[in-house]
Amino acid sequence: MKLRKGRFAKWQGNVYELASYQRIYYLSTDDSSLAEQGFRPQNGRPGRYIRKVSVKDLEDAYEVIPYTIYKSHRFLVEGETEDGNLVLITSDPYVQNDVNVKPYGRHEFIIEVSPHEVDLAEERRGILGFSSKASSYQKYQK
Repeated sequence: MKLRKGRFAKWQGNVYELASYQRIYYLSTDDSSLAEQGFRPQNGRPGRYIRKVSVKDLEDAYEVIPYTIYKSHRFLVEGETEDGNLVLITSDPYVQNDVNVKPYGRHEFIIEVSPHEVDLAEERRGILGFSSKASSYQKYQK
């Protein structure tokens, strides 16, 4: 199972990670065979390739927010630990009644669970003026 989180863009029918620096947008991939399409090695990140892209050339752009419902509470998936567990975060104060969570930051709670204990889904929110997939939800495949 590959956890997707962050910003993505569709360009020429393919989906890439999307990065920006000083209002310049870049597509990012680990596919070295895309050099003929303008991707070049990214400085400081071995195995990553980037390509400058104009927003007007994108077919779609969105942010992926992974989440799960665990013991009847909605948690955002913050990431994965080195041993493969999922790090879940919520701001629901009632979660303390049902789940053994730890305080995390101000008014937030955190817990680690095995990926086998939960079904993951993702929310997509349109960015850069795109909104076609702003409310779609997709279930992760295990």
